[in-house]
Amino acid sequence: MRYMGLRSFAYFAMVLMVASIFSTGALAASDNAQQAGVQVKDRDRDMVNANEDALRTQSEGMNNTALMNRTKENKNVKAGYLDARDNFVKLKATDKNLSSEEAIEATKEYLNSTIDYMISSLDDEEYVAELNLEREDVAAATTRKELAESARDIRDIWKDASRQKTMSVSKSVDNKFSAVIRASEAMALRLENEIARLEQNGEDVAGLEEMLEEYNASIAEAKKYQEQARNASANGEEQGEVVRSMNQAGQSLKEANAVMKKMLNALKQHREGLVVLTGNTTLTAEGNGTAVISGNITMDLTATDAKLVIKDMAGDAVIDTSGATYGSSNIDAGNSDSNNRAFVFHNLTGTVTIEGSRLTVMLRSEETSLSVDGEGTAILSGEGSYELNGATKEWANCNEDTEANAQLDDEENGSDENEDSNNSENITGNNTSANNSSAANSSISGNQTGI
Repeated sequence: MRYMGLRSFAYFAMVLMVASIFSTGALAASDNAQQAGVQVKDRDRDMVNANEDALRTQSEGMNNTALMNRTKENKNVKAGYLDARDNFVKLKATDKNLSSEEAIEATKEYLNSTIDYMISSLDDEEYVAELNLEREDVAAATTRKELAESARDIRDIWKDASRQKTMSVSKSVDNKFSAVIRASEAMALRLENEIARLEQNGEDVAGLEEMLEEYNASIAEAKKYQEQARNASANGEEQGEVVRSMNQAGQSLKEANAVMKKMLNALKQHREGLVVLTGNTTLTAEGNGTAVISGNITMDLTATDAKLVIKDMAGDAVIDTSGATYGSSNIDAGNSDSNNRAFVFHNLTGTVTIEGSRLTVMLRSEETSLSVDGEGTAILSGEGSYELNGATKEWANCNEDTEANAQLDDEENGSDENEDSNNSENITGNNTSANNSSAANSSISGNQTGI
């Protein structure tokens, strides 16, 4: 999930330029206008890029006409702002006090274009109304002092809007953190149960226990930083402090997720009925139950009264059912050739050969024998045995339906693992945007008396 508000806040380093309208006596002694102009352009370049990202986010869900209108409007606002800024910088280089009539008008134009740019990213009508009132004050101003007062008011409105938006988005991110942390803690329990089961079966689990300890430590660290962010927000501390803690929490979740992936890969090597095909050896199996084979494979199977489902994701599958009979199939109905649908055979008895580069084959039968070559994975569940690399093992027990095994099945299909990964990465990505916003606001305060 992306947060358009904080992304758009990042670009308002423009307020640094607004601060330069204040009277010379209130500013620091050093006032090299030409250097200031160069610095402003550098900041504005980043500001413009951030504003375009924000408006792209806001435009999601619009129809094409509305999107084109928004894009055109944004370009016009941007062009008006840049022109006003450049004119202001040139005049300030020759008239530091901004005392001439021409300089006063250029300052007004710059302030109005700044207000336009601010409004283009705001969705709070109250702040928009306040900025429009300031526009009236700018129009009525006749001296630099009056314009400086308007500039301060514009800056204060923006800082307040930024603070409110940050609080709102921080709450949303905090809720997201809580959801991911709860899921991570549940995952830790499942992994702990699976490791305990493997240990009871005499497996060496020292490496898995070490990874689980690292996983739990990363989760605990994420909770600590989340609490720090909550406290900083509740105590009214600087936005930068809140965002730093949020970023650290997000990083801890990413580290936990990376450890989890390593653990799941390691558990595959221990789990009964789960086979990794490397392309160097042939998997043979016999039994009653369910077999799911995925990858770049060539497969021969014999089954009795079976249900066979073949998902051909590359569109290059070769399926030979000439040695089998079946009660019905969606191939016969003519509805399996479009939209990458699966081929389904019911009550199949006999021998079938299947070959393809991106296949998922599911076979459920009371009597099954199969041979598989290629690269991918196989999950064998029921009663039976299989042989690979000269070692014979048993199929996974269908009744052994632990939470950890269910989670490993989800991971094999790419669901929970990917979701947890996306959640933690999305949170961290949004915190980066928040960090940009905080940096911009910190610059506003730091440079108020330095331009």
